[in-house]
Amino acid sequence: LWTASGKSNKDMSEILNISARTVNKHLEQIFIKIGVENRASAAAAATRVLLS
Repeated sequence: LWTASGKSNKDMSEILNISARTVNKHLEQIFIKIGVENRASAAAAATRVLLS
């Protein structure tokens, strides 16, 4: 949901107390699992799930 709300990797890394690179790698794995290629597609997929 943070991605959908526009938070950057840096924002998320500060919240989670991890590096921005670690956030990026986690997001890459999430994108693979949900079958999307970028943040915008991931946000759209999350919105569809929440609305269904």
